[in-house]
Amino acid sequence: MSPDPTLRLAEPDDAERVEELVESSMTASYALSPQDIETISEAVFDADPVRDRIEASETIVVLAELDGVVAGVAEAEFEDAEGEIRWLHVDPERRGAGVGTALLERIQSALADEGIEEPRAVTLAANTSAGTFLERFGFEQVAERTTDIGGRESVEYVFAEQTGEEAEQGDSESDASDADRPPEIPETTTATDGTELYLGGDPFQGTEGWFVETFSDADRSEQYGYCCLNCGSPDVAMDNMERVRCGDCGNTRKPDDDYDGAYL
Repeated sequence: MSPDPTLRLAEPDDAERVEELVESSMTASYALSPQDIETISEAVFDADPVRDRIEASETIVVLAELDGVVAGVAEAEFEDAEGEIRWLHVDPERRGAGVGTALLERIQSALADEGIEEPRAVTLAANTSAGTFLERFGFEQVAERTTDIGGRESVEYVFAEQTGEEAEQGDSESDASDADRPPEIPETTTATDGTELYLGGDPFQGTEGWFVETFSDADRSEQYGYCCLNCGSPDVAMDNMERVRCGDCGNTRKPDDDYDGAYL
């Protein structure tokens, strides 16, 4: 696989691939029923409306390719001096290669070429990881609104970039807070079956807090499982999609969270 994604503007012939990619992305990342995903996908990402937006002068659609295969899509719309990043999707089978990051940076650059330096970004509330992803790039949620998509009322979150004093204040608050740093890791914990477990030293972040690996030996050579540092529970399981979830507090880490928060 190529080390970096190749970026280009979408063309009308790409519409079918975009439709396919978005449906896969929503199925993997959105807390929606299959029926709701189908409704939104048909209303917004059916090949015909995608083709129309690709050809529209007030819309920018950027694709990312890995080894010649379209691996992600980002879309923004603009009018006068205002712009919104409306959608960003990455093929679930090609996540973890920096596609989401590359798309966001490219769509911001394209909007800047249109004179829009501070676009907003909009995500559906059902997209469980988009907020975390955008916050990594200096965005913060500033509003919530409802919209009709295919006859279905959906909640959207609106994000704006922190700039100037806001960004400095945000950095200061981050420095003063422990929210973005793992808590102190205890030496041991006890599994539900009474096994003494030894905690590792390389935590990773989930939706509610941090996780750390657990081991059945003091040398930490035999991994046992995971411990949730958010609530202290060792009742943590990994499913066949490599998603780590705490059975007590619901803290969850998807396999791509260390890269791009479900987009990347």
